[in-house]
Amino acid sequence: MPRSTSAATGLLLGLVLLAGCKGAPQENESGAADEGWNITDIPADERAAANAPAGELVPPAPGEPGGLPDDRRPLDESAARDPASVAASGATVELFGLALGDGRYDDAYRFWAEEGRRSGMNAAQFAESWRKYSEIHVRVGRPEAQGETAARVPVQIYGRLREGGVPFNLYGPMTLERNPAGQRGEPGQPPWLITASALKPMGEVTVSRGGTEGAAGIIPAGFQGRWSNSQASCAKPGDLSRLTVKEDALVFYESEGKVTDIRQLAPGEIRVDARYTGEGETWSRTSNLRLSADNRVLTLDGQRRVRCA
Repeated sequence: MPRSTSAATGLLLGLVLLAGCKGAPQENESGAADEGWNITDIPADERAAANAPAGELVPPAPGEPGGLPDDRRPLDESAARDPASVAASGATVELFGLALGDGRYDDAYRFWAEEGRRSGMNAAQFAESWRKYSEIHVRVGRPEAQGETAARVPVQIYGRLREGGVPFNLYGPMTLERNPAGQRGEPGQPPWLITASALKPMGEVTVSRGGTEGAAGIIPAGFQGRWSNSQASCAKPGDLSRLTVKEDALVFYESEGKVTDIRQLAPGEIRVDARYTGEGETWSRTSNLRLSADNRVLTLDGQRRVRCA
């Protein structure tokens, strides 16, 4: 069952990848399989047409070309929290995506094997390759075991390029291998590491302009940012409590909620209605968010988090 990100406690979210290894298609720096595709190959008039006013991106849905497999089998939520499980490989991709979406390129680089070198780039090249994207979202499908030590994860990445605001959609599998240090639960070590990606352009992203539920309000700037149970957990790659509050979304570890309505309840307190996606499902939820006077503590539905430095 697919799970949905663009960079906590919910369900699953996620973003884009690169490079390949033996047996996988070689890729260019965009993370797409190297079939001659590049942003410069898009005709100038097509790029200009895509430079539309800001709006919500609508990517291919599960089962559509460029979308994740339409797998509606229930997922075991607790499995992704077990570093030895295959499900944890999907969670690793989601954390990788969150790092990219937040612009934490060094953190994202470390999710690749051989201290990032399996991406085919050094850390500086990796960061530069991702700066071309102004918006990135990742959806992750059901991981499947590939023998005893590897897993294959279907991944969909969509968003916009900085050049002209062109929407893009990539789809393909990513391969991960078990990280022995992470399997033992060593601090700062993900349980799985990315070894290859075979993403390629597929499908079409449309832009919903006006009249959408998500246009109903913007979360105040004071609430926006990254939050976690503690400053110590902020630094953990596998932090399950991390919450990213954007102006139009609440992004948890395994789900993303697009804002449909915001109401001010009191100074420093708001009520947010959001439409969530995760685990291949969609649902609505209303949450109360309360901000401390110094803007350093956020309480969401009774759960306290601190702002990550």
